Amino acid sequence: MRSLAGTSELIWYCVRRNGIVQRDGWLRCAKLDDLRKCVNASPDDIVEVCKVYRLQAVPPRRFTEVFMNRARGLNGIEFSFRDDLARLAPTRMIAANLSFERALDKFLLQRDIDLRTFVAHGSLRTFSAEQFLLKADKGNGRIDLFRGSTLVDEKPAISRTAVAEMADGIGQWMINNQCSDGAIPYKYWPSRGTVSPADNAIRNFLGSWALARWGKFSGNDAFRLAARRNLRFNLRRYFKPIGDGRGAIVESSGAKLGAAAIAGLAILENSGGDEFVEELSMLGKGINSLADDKLGFRTFFFPQERDGENWNFYSGEALLFWAVATRLGLPTAPSISRCVSTFETCRSRHYRRRNPAFVPWHTQACAVLYGLSGCRNFADFTFEINDWLLPMQQWHGLPPDMKGRFYDPARPEFGPPHAASTGVYLEGLATAVSLARMVNDPGRVSAYEVAIGRGLRSLRQLQFRGAHDAFYVSKKKRVIGALRTEVYDNAIRIDSAAHALLAAERILRQTGVEAPELPVPNLGSMLE
Repeated sequence: MRSLAGTSELIWYCVRRNGIVQRDGWLRCAKLDDLRKCVNASPDDIVEVCKVYRLQAVPPRRFTEVFMNRARGLNGIEFSFRDDLARLAPTRMIAANLSFERALDKFLLQRDIDLRTFVAHGSLRTFSAEQFLLKADKGNGRIDLFRGSTLVDEKPAISRTAVAEMADGIGQWMINNQCSDGAIPYKYWPSRGTVSPADNAIRNFLGSWALARWGKFSGNDAFRLAARRNLRFNLRRYFKPIGDGRGAIVESSGAKLGAAAIAGLAILENSGGDEFVEELSMLGKGINSLADDKLGFRTFFFPQERDGENWNFYSGEALLFWAVATRLGLPTAPSISRCVSTFETCRSRHYRRRNPAFVPWHTQACAVLYGLSGCRNFADFTFEINDWLLPMQQWHGLPPDMKGRFYDPARPEFGPPHAASTGVYLEGLATAVSLARMVNDPGRVSAYEVAIGRGLRSLRQLQFRGAHDAFYVSKKKRVIGALRTEVYDNAIRIDSAAHALLAAERILRQTGVEAPELPVPNLGSMLE
């Protein structure tokens, strides 16, 4: 970190009270010790500061090359058009969840000029800036920031304490955001302080599943009860009979195999009494109806034209439900031989067009099937696909806050980096490391544990861990414990939280290979 003393330099300041902007602007200040007084900050205020130390001209044609997501929150941007100048500090862009492209669009719109005119007569500059918060407490008055957040130490070893803290934070965030009817918002915008109108049934049921599992592991009845209320709400909202004794999870966009499978797993995790017996039975029959000897599974009940979409995700989710149902001896469960033949079909299809989305779900299904059959093919395939996944985890050559995420820049079609992706890959790796221990494969145990430690560092970096990470958020209770989508995108989604919570529980448990480990529920007459 460069020295901040002694020189008069360009500084962005923003005085905030409870996350709300009181005043902001640019100034030159010789002494940072005097900055709070200079901007009239009260003892209850926190001052957000960016100290510029390098300004560099950028030809407009190089806009996308320089102003990429990776630079967002680290570098600021300056627009100049004739006598008009606008400068956006890195932390201001993080606080507003503003991309460089959107910043340019707003600049042009506010001045009623088109891009061609700006390219001809305007100019751009980028700048780097040291970031920190100034509090009234002189003893600990300065908090250093990196991309608008405090940095997590780079510790590749797995810290059980850190994992438990992350999981408890996520669970508490879910409870804090649960509505009286049991709903937990699918997506929340911290910068706006509003719930997004977007919706996704699969991800909502993931929340039900994850919260119930964490409640069981932690022994916390508050989590278990919240999970059950959430599951009840989700089933009431999405579950529909679709004929022939089948049930599905129905949304405006159709009915997906993956949604039925995750809802079924959530019901099993929320076991207790006969409340969801009918829904579970009908979902099981619905999933069975989409099994296909040539494809493994079809992926949509309807509309028919979408069948085949998201096969890498949904086939693994369905096979995992089948494997757990078979282990529990549910009436709708397929035979172990049917599970094996479907696994072989999915494996062959994966070889023809490999995709990392296939890996974590099929890993978990294979672990359960290995526990049922003892067939080494399930273990070998688990190791093969996770070995293939490992090089996609990024560590070297990245800014420190990005280390540990999963993304292959050479294969952008595999999807962008995302908290939910890192979380679900850790679920698979935590299962794979248990399996590696079972078959006495210390090399893979070591490799997978390194990847898990790095992935956990990434998730902890994305978590709103305290008030300092949420200095720009007015409704802090709505965000503390949640995970941002990426270091430069503070949008919160329930699937990011759910996958991280499922991974944390699995990492902390690490007993046996039958993942996920589900107790036999009390299903009453269903087993008679």
